Amino acid sequence: MKVKINTKEREFPPGTKFIQVVNIIREANKDDPVTRSLIEKTGGDHITFILNGRIVRPPEYDSIELKEGDDIRWIHPYAGG
Repeated sequence: MKVKINTKEREFPPGTKFIQVVNIIREANKDDPVTRSLIEKTGGDHITFILNGRIVRPPEYDSIELKEGDDIRWIHPYAGG
């Protein structure tokens, strides 16, 4: 099944849970300077995950099964000045 992650199409087997994609993204970004800094300062990466235009809260990660054509976006928190 095809799912988009930040506009890039990826293939996943049917039955893939949202938490599996969250873990893939976190693992791929663990050495990113922003992620490392956030983890060092706060203990978490604070990445926001969005599924089909809706923010997904951490308690929901395990209960969501992905579907063909889902659009997942993820962003780092940021602040302006």
